Amino acid sequence: MGFDIARIYLGVNKGWTVNQCAKKLLEWYDRHCRPLPWRQKINIYHTWVCEVMSQQTTLAVVVPKFSEFVKHLPTIHDLAACDEQTLRQLWSGLGYYARARNLNKGAKFIVEQLKGRFPKSYHEWLKIPGCGPYTASVIASVCFNEKVACVDGNVVRVVSRLLALSEDVWSSSGKAAIQTHVDQMIPEERPGDFNQAIMELGATVCRKSKPLCLLCPIQQECLAFADNCVEICPPKKPRRDTVDVELFALVFWRKATDTVAIAYRTKGFLSNTVGFPLIPATEASEIKRVIQSLEHLQLLELSSRFSHSITHHRISGNILVAQELENPSINTESVPWLKLGLPKSFDWVPRTVVVSKLSSALDNKVFKLFENYILGYIKSA
Repeated sequence: MGFDIARIYLGVNKGWTVNQCAKKLLEWYDRHCRPLPWRQKINIYHTWVCEVMSQQTTLAVVVPKFSEFVKHLPTIHDLAACDEQTLRQLWSGLGYYARARNLNKGAKFIVEQLKGRFPKSYHEWLKIPGCGPYTASVIASVCFNEKVACVDGNVVRVVSRLLALSEDVWSSSGKAAIQTHVDQMIPEERPGDFNQAIMELGATVCRKSKPLCLLCPIQQECLAFADNCVEICPPKKPRRDTVDVELFALVFWRKATDTVAIAYRTKGFLSNTVGFPLIPATEASEIKRVIQSLEHLQLLELSSRFSHSITHHRISGNILVAQELENPSINTESVPWLKLGLPKSFDWVPRTVVVSKLSSALDNKVFKLFENYILGYIKSA
């Protein structure tokens, strides 16, 4: 069924269908909602943190990280005062570190500008740095019972199937139509539970693949189920072409003290994070020449390669290990070094605790391969 016909169908039956869908969803949610830690008791701070964590990250990863996060930073004041290194460690494994940085900025704004008092409406939350419409709508509806609809990927999928939308979903008009429909569905009472219910339905029943239609509480209202077109609703979201990127990761190792150098990256992939310097493969020859010109370094390239994906980039690369470093002050003032954009300073960390300092999964992969090399090196020595 096409987009316009589906909307006509909803227009004719809106008085019964929309209200009935909301009622069924809430009844289903009361029976089947997952006992997630932030659902046990309404807590504005917890709701904010969990929603930011859950963006583009699976709940299987989020739940343990959320518990660790709020244990170390139990209040908005703790988050506002958190130093960057600790914040990176607590966020490690969640990806998209900019989200953590925005949380920190928002917390500082609330503590410093609002005297620690949380905003109480959707429009007030939009004024918080780093807080967009989706996050603001979740907090406003769940914590303050404001009738404002939340639309994420799960909701798009549920509504697309409810209306049998097999095209035009991802355009501006398509998204606006879905938002309008959810605005019509959301009830005056329990708007926060409704938002959580429709997102929960999309995550657990109305799944992207192999949806559990026979368990769906709104199956009777679902046009895609009636027309046997669930699998094509919504259409696949247009994706940018994947770009292959070749990188070199630089690992400086002081064998005498068994310490590894890590740096704060200010440019390129994973900028504003802590890890190993990442160099484009096109600059590899010059990098090798610069490193080999430094005294007390023995440079080698590991045979094992790493691979990683960041948004639409498919990254693969080699690891350069510079070992036997006796002088902790690498000559970063040399012109070639600066031209290549290598870090101006490094922190030397015992190899046994490096993992706790790294910011990204890519760095963890690099370090694991380096560890395998070290273990083999020690064993053969």
